[in-house]
Amino acid sequence: MPDVTTRKQLQELAVLRLQEAEALYASGFYDGCAYLCGYVVEFALKARICATLGLSEYPEKGSRLREAMKSHVLDDLGLLAGMVHEFTPGRPMLLANWSVVNEWKPEWRYEAKGSYDQTSTEKLLDAIRAKPDRVLTCISARW
Repeated sequence: MPDVTTRKQLQELAVLRLQEAEALYASGFYDGCAYLCGYVVEFALKARICATLGLSEYPEKGSRLREAMKSHVLDDLGLLAGMVHEFTPGRPMLLANWSVVNEWKPEWRYEAKGSYDQTSTEKLLDAIRAKPDRVLTCISARW
């Protein structure tokens, strides 16, 4: 990540990665689509963390907050973003979608070709898409 990234840039990256994931899915590249889906959520959560903390830019290099935000663990980033009270049994569809998305790991980039089929990839992509009770809709409501 560059030395200075704005919250707006993180938002734009989340949207761009979703567009790229959609294009990969449409072309039958399910492994690449599944992999990018996690980064859609990661960038969105990092933008939300910045918004929650009133930051217009990603924390400075060397700061403790930047170190905490280096994580790729979506649960940890969700906690920092203040999302704990949103992914609850009181919102069962959103919780189900979060559960699908939260299985993502950056190590998926090492998965063999064909690890993700159309059905599993569509489930992941659909859990993120900007629709009611989808993860990106929830995160972006206050990012």
